[in-house]
Amino acid sequence: MHEEEVASRAGEIIWRGRQWCVTTAGLETLGKPVDYGVAAGQLTDGWEGADESLLAWPQEMAAQTWIDYRDFETAFLVALGVHQGSYAEVDLETIRTSIIEGRARWEVTKEEMLGGDD
Repeated sequence: MHEEEVASRAGEIIWRGRQWCVTTAGLETLGKPVDYGVAAGQLTDGWEGADESLLAWPQEMAAQTWIDYRDFETAFLVALGVHQGSYAEVDLETIRTSIIEGRARWEVTKEEMLGGDD
């Protein structure tokens, strides 16, 4: 990791994926292609979309064209485990449904990116 990358982190890295890492502050990208972060206390924020029973971050990230969604999904779950007690408690079914819906949304985003209207 580059020194400037370390300096830009909101917290110390606990877990590192391909594009995402879990830090002492929450969940962050590794800086490329986009510098993005989610504070630990916001991990279980509700989505202000069509289904407000879902968690926001899996839905919001699934709509991004720059994201490695599978890496985000893993990092998100690791962050939930690492930062338990820092965010509003949610049940496992809400987490599971949010991940499944996010994955489905990402498949649509990916198809649109690739021009999949055969």
